[in-house]
Amino acid sequence: MVKFTALLLASVAILACTTSAQVSTEPRSISLAEYEQYSAADAYEHIEAADFSEEVDADVLPIHDSGSLIRRAETKKPKKPTKKAKKPVKKPAKKPSTKLTKEQQLILDTHNKHRARHQAPPLTWNNEAAQFGNNWIQACQFKHSGGKFGENLAAGYRDFKAVIDGWYSEVKFYQYGNPGFSMRTGHFTQVVWKGTKTVGCAKKFCPGSNWTIYICNYAAPGNMMGAFPKNVLPPRK
Repeated sequence: MVKFTALLLASVAILACTTSAQVSTEPRSISLAEYEQYSAADAYEHIEAADFSEEVDADVLPIHDSGSLIRRAETKKPKKPTKKAKKPVKKPAKKPSTKLTKEQQLILDTHNKHRARHQAPPLTWNNEAAQFGNNWIQACQFKHSGGKFGENLAAGYRDFKAVIDGWYSEVKFYQYGNPGFSMRTGHFTQVVWKGTKTVGCAKKFCPGSNWTIYICNYAAPGNMMGAFPKNVLPPRK
């Protein structure tokens, strides 16, 4: 609230003067003519005698020409800025598990043991290649897929370790002095191909033939013509 003490008390003092000469003590409004009879000095004398400690509602102001009161228009308080709703924090999507099964780890360990002998870096697991191979052997057809991966097939073995050791056993037929592809050594050269980085394998038991088909798919593929000398290295002694 704002104090309009001087202005309002001046009005009160004038009313006191006009009523002092009257017998009646009833309050009344004064006209503009009566108001002008009093000098500014008279008004200020009463102002000095008034009690300035009293506070008056500043929303109500007098109009002297009519003796009536008018209420000040209410001022709108500025609206407080609304708080923006916080966007929900998205939790990062869970990464697929990289934990390998015992069989998958066995496949990697067996490959990498043979590759280390031929100065080839260890392979890591490739889920895409494994799924591709698994889809292919569901028909129980013992033939190559012709897909984008390098590919080794086997059937009739007891487990993947025996399969990979069997592929590697072709090493005894490979001629480092005459490097290249041969049907007798193609499984071995893919196993130890230096440029290959990943592998994914799958198996399926086929009741009609009563055997299990094993398949491994490699990326990048091996057995590329002209690239044997730098990718199939002699074993370390």
